Amino acid sequence: MSDFKGLYDIRLAKPEDVNFILATFLRGLYYGESAFSPMPKAVFMANYKPVAQALLVRHKVHVACLKEDQDVILGYSIVSHDSSTVHWVQVKSAWRRKGIAKSLVPANPAQVSHLTKLGLALLPKFPNAIFNPFSL
Repeated sequence: MSDFKGLYDIRLAKPEDVNFILATFLRGLYYGESAFSPMPKAVFMANYKPVAQALLVRHKVHVACLKEDQDVILGYSIVSHDSSTVHWVQVKSAWRRKGIAKSLVPANPAQVSHLTKLGLALLPKFPNAIFNPFSL
């Protein structure tokens, strides 16, 4: 894992990243066995897209990308400016279990605002964090 860390950088999201981030956030939340999954997809997408857009505007979005090609996104996180709240973290499946998600989130967040089945399984790694879906 330490050898891999030298292959990627963490940078702030650029305007050209927004469509990818919005699409993967919405799909990940809908299909990630969350409370939203039973809802018709069209209803979820139409109503949650403005929420997702607001998150991107109001909070820090960090992107993990290849060092040699910063347009290749490996993963990203949406975190409050004070680093107390993790709103979303996503790493492409081929790049998971390499420490990327850990490098994208604060060490001790106070809360998490969005959970999927995977997120629920990872929540115990942050014993002081609570699930607070209202901290948007």
